[in-house]
Amino acid sequence: MNNAIIFIRNEEEEQLSKAPYLGGNLLLHLVNEIRKIEDLKDIYIVGTDYEVPGCLSKEDISDVIIELTDEGKTLLVSPLFPELNGDDFSKLLSKDVDGAVLVCDNEVLEAVAIRNDKLAEFESLDYLPVEIKNKKVRKLTPEDASNLKEESLDDVLVFGLTSSNQIVEEVCNYLNIRPGKVEVKHFADGETLVELGESVRGKRCYIIQSTCKPVNETLMEVLICLDAMRRSSAAEVTCIIPYFGYARQDRKASPRQPITAKLVASMLEEAGANRVVTFDLHAAQIQGFFHCPVDDLTTVPMMGQYFRRKNFDPESVVVVSPDHGGVKRARNLAEMLGTQLAIIDKRRPRPNVVEACNVIGDVTDKDAIIVDDICDTGGSLIAASNILRENGAKDIYVCITHGLFSNNAAIRIQDSPIKEIVCTNTIIPNEADLAATNKITTLSVGWMLSKLILAVSCHTPVSEVYALYE
Repeated sequence: MNNAIIFIRNEEEEQLSKAPYLGGNLLLHLVNEIRKIEDLKDIYIVGTDYEVPGCLSKEDISDVIIELTDEGKTLLVSPLFPELNGDDFSKLLSKDVDGAVLVCDNEVLEAVAIRNDKLAEFESLDYLPVEIKNKKVRKLTPEDASNLKEESLDDVLVFGLTSSNQIVEEVCNYLNIRPGKVEVKHFADGETLVELGESVRGKRCYIIQSTCKPVNETLMEVLICLDAMRRSSAAEVTCIIPYFGYARQDRKASPRQPITAKLVASMLEEAGANRVVTFDLHAAQIQGFFHCPVDDLTTVPMMGQYFRRKNFDPESVVVVSPDHGGVKRARNLAEMLGTQLAIIDKRRPRPNVVEACNVIGDVTDKDAIIVDDICDTGGSLIAASNILRENGAKDIYVCITHGLFSNNAAIRIQDSPIKEIVCTNTIIPNEADLAATNKITTLSVGWMLSKLILAVSCHTPVSEVYALYE
């Protein structure tokens, strides 16, 4: 198995590596090109704290070298040569040597190859030249970086409202654009006013806002912002709602009940939304409540990547759906991990009250991974973990998309058999919840949203964002 190390030596190179390039930046482009190499095990990034999904970041190159085995070859790469592609890297690793390096300062590269057991020498060496046959490669300079521009994002503005400001900062950092200027104000009686701080005329605008607690306020902010953009002649407005509030009321479960998921869909379209993007809708058929395009992204590939890094033995792990409605989601994760599937048969006598009944499948002496879309009060997941423990499961993990953690759910999770609960930041975690338990791990959807915006803006398939987590 081969490995690759992306080596960034100083602050200037770190800044250059983030220069806009091909719908992202140089570092992200390099990672995508290296991923094209067959039989590649790990990609390490050394010398920067910049997080890239699918890569192992290390502060000290010594830590990386220790982890590399004697098997396979090691490709040491500088991110500052944008003209290189995946085929070039494959040629380097296909040479009849024990390792390869691509680190240089000159324009025309000359051949150098090293063994894995000699990697330690690179702690004290400057960049060395390497040859790719019949190809000239020019190193990017600071002047070049300042002139690079992502033309597909020229007319794109990304705005963040109160519940998702942190995500917006991360998304705009990945896209190398600044967040759109917007201010949310409130009158004395509680009315909401959303004022745009810059012109949106003829622009493609994206609003990022989870309609989480306080649900009615965050929803009204989205609607009012949509109205402001429509009246300001925005060319197109995409609503990115990582957590879609009111989605659980998607049908009439009993007489005289509303279907609020449809009501919210109608309000968004009436206010001016041209497209809606969300994560793991409570029921996929909610997409049919809209007349405009809807992208219902899933975080299962992200969760799969996280649990693959734990290096579980597939034979000793089982993925569990806490109810019949989540079987498809659990099956997808089980296929990614190469494990078996189990289902918990439960009933809900009243809202937020769950009684788990039986387990369909074998969980005895296995680590269990429960996968669900929402953790609200935690009752469903805790009941599922209890019945799994009663049926002989060992360590119990939970992965969810939306962590609501209402009514002291974090405290109950801390006292439950759950070993770790992995959620995303579609809802920004409350500091009090994080302080109440050490079992919550948060993954960011910022990277996926940035690639989604690029896909929509460049008219490329949205489904390609999942390839980043393979």
